[in-house]
Amino acid sequence: MNRHCMLGLTAVGVIGFCAGGVARADETLKFRVFMHATSVQTQEVGDVDGHVLGLVRFSGLASFPDGSVGTTFLTSANDYVKGVGTNSTYVNVTLKDGSVLWYKATGTAKPDGATTIFPGGQLSVLGGKGKFDGAKGDGSWSGIRLAPLATGADLYIDFVINVKQ
Repeated sequence: MNRHCMLGLTAVGVIGFCAGGVARADETLKFRVFMHATSVQTQEVGDVDGHVLGLVRFSGLASFPDGSVGTTFLTSANDYVKGVGTNSTYVNVTLKDGSVLWYKATGTAKPDGATTIFPGGQLSVLGGKGKFDGAKGDGSWSGIRLAPLATGADLYIDFVINVKQ
């Protein structure tokens, strides 16, 4: 093999190796968020007893299985009749390294005594920054609000997100 051919093959190998280092792998994120309501706005609809629209904002912490913690906030629009109904939520999670993941979650709610159960919903990844730049994907979630919105509304939610790069 001549010298130019060897140099060409070496260059192709180095470029391929470097390009492989830039590519990011798909990953599944599993974490729990602990949040507190920071803003609650509601309006009675008036068509049936107990029909309420709500716009709420929560903020808190995301806890990951490896012990790391990030910050998170969400804004949710709710349409409930006596506590049962649907929600549409936009969520932001920021990791310690500054990476940010944005996703939209939809689901249902139903009261259980003083708590509200969110039995499960779907989500779609909208994008992100840092290690999540250009991310897409989907996932699921479920959780419990430990108190009514009017009395503090602490909640926790478990997320499983399939992030695709």
